Amino acid sequence: MSDGLAQSVLSFVDEELILNRGNVNAAARSNLVAFAVDAEGFDVRPVERALVAVGERLGARFVNAVGPVTVYAWYDEQAGRLRCSVASVEPDDLPFGGRFRCVDDPAPVLALMAADVHPGVVPWADLREVSAEEVAGPDEQVEYSFPVFAVKLTR
Repeated sequence: MSDGLAQSVLSFVDEELILNRGNVNAAARSNLVAFAVDAEGFDVRPVERALVAVGERLGARFVNAVGPVTVYAWYDEQAGRLRCSVASVEPDDLPFGGRFRCVDDPAPVLALMAADVHPGVVPWADLREVSAEEVAGPDEQVEYSFPVFAVKLTR
């Protein structure tokens, strides 16, 4: 297993990043980078260290930025990709449509990634038919939330 993923994650520090408090979603999409997992897997520890280093290095880069700036990473299970972005918001206000929980350690994000034996694929065996009664209505809460490693870069 190579540490190519860790090197790719570290390269996120060199990206041209846009801060836009007026349109946080557009800026976050512009800053979005996705990393694929090698077919033979990846070594969790170097990637974990790389994500922490990204937070530290971008913290130094944005130390004098006005307002909140957060770098964040999560595992997109549907796409089978590790994603990173930067947004001009507090960690609890990240621009996600789904429920998420901020974590201060990348381990929960990488555990999801490491456990995914078929990144970006849902095996037919995992699919099942759902009746109309089982479909959640608009008033029902979905309990699933996904971990997001978030580092606030400003004071």
